[in-house]
Amino acid sequence: MNLTELDIIKIIGNNLTYKGNVLKSIGDDCAVFKLEREYLVITTDMMFKSTHFPDILTPFQIGMRIITANLSDIAAMCAKPLGIVVSMGFNAPKKDFIMELTKGMDHMAREYKCPIVGGDTNNSKELTLCGTAFGITKNPIFRGGNIGEDIMITYDIGRVYCALEIIKMKDKGIINKRTFESLLEEYPNIIKKLTEPMARVNEGIVINEYINSCCDISDGLKKELFYIGNFEVYSKKLLNAIPKDVMEFCHRLNIDPIVAALNSGEEFELLFTTERSKEVIHKLKEECNGRAIKIGKVIEEGHYIDDIELKPGGYIHKW
Repeated sequence: MNLTELDIIKIIGNNLTYKGNVLKSIGDDCAVFKLEREYLVITTDMMFKSTHFPDILTPFQIGMRIITANLSDIAAMCAKPLGIVVSMGFNAPKKDFIMELTKGMDHMAREYKCPIVGGDTNNSKELTLCGTAFGITKNPIFRGGNIGEDIMITYDIGRVYCALEIIKMKDKGIINKRTFESLLEEYPNIIKKLTEPMARVNEGIVINEYINSCCDISDGLKKELFYIGNFEVYSKKLLNAIPKDVMEFCHRLNIDPIVAALNSGEEFELLFTTERSKEVIHKLKEECNGRAIKIGKVIEEGHYIDDIELKPGGYIHKW
């Protein structure tokens, strides 16, 4: 039997029995340690060229991505970043590639106010990047909502799914190079969400005291929703979180936009629950010109979109 990522995590979790003084270990976006007056949060994320970096990404954008992926987990804890270390495995790298890669990393480190403070380099069969980020907060926000709370997401969702569909059509020979390049120009915001995603660090800090649970959307909304517990998502409200260019793209290619929204991974938006949705919307707009959209409710039992039972999905690594 081939193991999935979830199978492997379960085996690891069952065998790592020594917990020390950790407050939260395996099973959330970050590990959490209690300090005297605050909490230290720590996360790590590993990426490989063959599975994480589409060919349209420049070396600069690859550098951006490894920082963003790690800082998105810090954002999911609604914590302030302190620093990050990045280990890099290279297969016969060229100087220009390393220059652009590290410039991209530095660019995002500045954006998130999170210095790169070390790491490691080694020989590897393919480009491999592994970041470990750490942050601090007085109030870490964990996964898992309470019955009756609103379910919300920051900004919008669906663009990454559409961008990958464009790449998939090109790779399968459904469209030629000219049409591919034309689509890249026609849908710049869809492509940018794939190539230059943003971690919602500021947004997480702003909403910290107004929400009760949070995670980031990295493996697709359809998977992340199950971290909340029991839920009902309303398709009409979810449509409000889908931007116009995604709606247009889906109509053009006969794709259900709800399917795109549920299965769009590496969006790095925040998915959270709250009893204070109006205050959240107000604070985001006031503090960082941000926004959040209500898509559903935490319920007593079941997992539904409208009255249809939703099965677990999203991106899961398989071997």
